[in-house]
Amino acid sequence: MSNYMFDKSAGCVTTYDLVAVICHHGTAASGHYTTYALNQYNETWYEFDDQYVTSVDCQQVANCDAYVLFYRKSNDEMNKRRIRALELMKLSRNEPSLLQFYVSKQWVNKFNTFAEPGPITNCDFLCEHGGVHPYKASFVHDLCTVFSHSVWEYLHMTFGGGPICTKLFMCQTCASASIIYHFK
Repeated sequence: MSNYMFDKSAGCVTTYDLVAVICHHGTAASGHYTTYALNQYNETWYEFDDQYVTSVDCQQVANCDAYVLFYRKSNDEMNKRRIRALELMKLSRNEPSLLQFYVSKQWVNKFNTFAEPGPITNCDFLCEHGGVHPYKASFVHDLCTVFSHSVWEYLHMTFGGGPICTKLFMCQTCASASIIYHFK
């Protein structure tokens, strides 16, 4: 895709893989939609047609009348980083660790799926003071996941970002501000 990219994207990842296709059957006034989507885990294409889901050959996808195409940016270097992180997670299961590092599940999802996930950001579960905002305290474990020191160190050295979180606690500053706000 580099031929179709803005000049400032030189040197950036410009390889994309087709991952889904929407097809329209009919006229502009009426018709029916079907979708083809690639399951990245088993590398099988599936056709979605209302309540029916069937596996299909990739040639069927290649020969369809596409209406909308969905691409995912690919990056071989990022795949190597994912493999390294998995190796470290397997190794760390056998190592006792005093410190646990909490990382945003949103960022972990980017790490697992994006070609360039960007720096780690824990701001979706931490407030500006480094604690958990009171209204997120009851479901904070749904917002973050725990990594060992070695996994955190690898991810942080590779992607940067933060803030670093080794303990979940409700922010007293935000709690006090919340109480004051409710009494005004």
